[in-house]
Amino acid sequence: MSIASLKRFEIAPMNQSSGSSVFSYRQGNPLIQFEIGAEDLYLMSHTLRLNFKLDLFNAPGAPNPTPNNNNQVPGTGLEEVLLNNKIGVAGCIENITISNLQNNTLEYCRAYPRLLSSLIPGGAGWGDYAGYLTQTFAATSNKECQGRLCNKTMDVSMPLMCGIFLNGENIPLSFRSGTGGLRISLMLSPSIQALFGSTPATTNNSYYQLSKISLTGQYGVPDGGVLPPIKSLGFSAYQNFYSVINNNDNTQQISPSLAAVVSQFSNFVPTEHISSYANDGYKTTSLLNKVAGGAQVNKAPIDGISFLRAGTQYPLRFKIDERLLVVLDVTAGAGDIYGTSGFDAQRQLYYQSSLRPLRRTSMCLAGANSEGLSIANGDIEHNSVTDLGANGKQNCYGVGCRYDAMGNGSTANFKAQAFSLRLQSKLDGISPMSAYTFFLHRGVINYDGNGIVSIST
Repeated sequence: MSIASLKRFEIAPMNQSSGSSVFSYRQGNPLIQFEIGAEDLYLMSHTLRLNFKLDLFNAPGAPNPTPNNNNQVPGTGLEEVLLNNKIGVAGCIENITISNLQNNTLEYCRAYPRLLSSLIPGGAGWGDYAGYLTQTFAATSNKECQGRLCNKTMDVSMPLMCGIFLNGENIPLSFRSGTGGLRISLMLSPSIQALFGSTPATTNNSYYQLSKISLTGQYGVPDGGVLPPIKSLGFSAYQNFYSVINNNDNTQQISPSLAAVVSQFSNFVPTEHISSYANDGYKTTSLLNKVAGGAQVNKAPIDGISFLRAGTQYPLRFKIDERLLVVLDVTAGAGDIYGTSGFDAQRQLYYQSSLRPLRRTSMCLAGANSEGLSIANGDIEHNSVTDLGANGKQNCYGVGCRYDAMGNGSTANFKAQAFSLRLQSKLDGISPMSAYTFFLHRGVINYDGNGIVSIST
């Protein structure tokens, strides 16, 4: 592949009514579509950016239509309308579908905010949240800073972290030697899922809207202006599965029907926090039990993790034994309250490798500071002394492993064999946790002399 020159482009949504069109789930236009033509050009995917302005609003007709998030500007008391501070405005995009102009789907990236809840903090440190992530995702280091940012119009220019774009590969666009163009469809999240706050009077019925939307990037012009002929084109994609965990010995079985899986990982959130204005639905907590008659905040530590294929431990031939569990308190009729002896580094090592090869990870948000302390794992409200908790260093918990452990392109075949994840924990049976499991896999587009023949995964 030889690129002679570069051309910059800016594309407006194909379904906008005017240059200042506003998109909003609440207002009935939650779909944003872009089309990139089938030409003898490479799409330089590492340059692709989605640009827009985002505004948050209280309930229509409220005296103060925009949130003041603890600034008390109108003197009417506490108000909160917030975005998750780890992923920022990405929480407003629920699903992304990437297809060619012949309507062949290359990737259907579901639960996109949950995917980024692992990917972004898995490759960014505290300094990144105080720097470039505020421009790309309007994401900050803690909940209080995020509240101030949500008070005003947020201008962002964010990459699309779907599997097909994740490695920054140059994508040929022609019909006979490429994808046949691209159609990128963004489905926005319901407001009740994207937004949250602790003051129901100002958070209920709050909503967001996007404006000034465009897709920018660069094309690579090949030597001679013609793409070289190819017989096949490989690409990456994510596939997502949802399940609920409630038992202390739970085996989650999935039949992904994928022939070339690179890695898999899961993250968790209390089920009752999904689609709730009162809770952040994009947190990635450890497993939690409910306080008797109250919130789901007590730790239910995992004490064993096994990854299986067709009932056999694979690729790890052993169970990951977790931290030494400690009973902190015994309450009559309410069960034990558990703590742990420290940071479970082995779980984090395999989970971190599932997000990206370890040699490509220079920093991450997750670590002993965010995961190993009880105040962080409990995800409680801000503590001004330790600066930990929901307002401070939120935990970035997950489990997973990489099948391409050596980084040589090897994969695992789950086409006709089921994947299973066994979690042994201290869940009490009445505290359901939602699990989002993602598979990163490889697909292939096959060609003959007339263009695309088939797309296989």
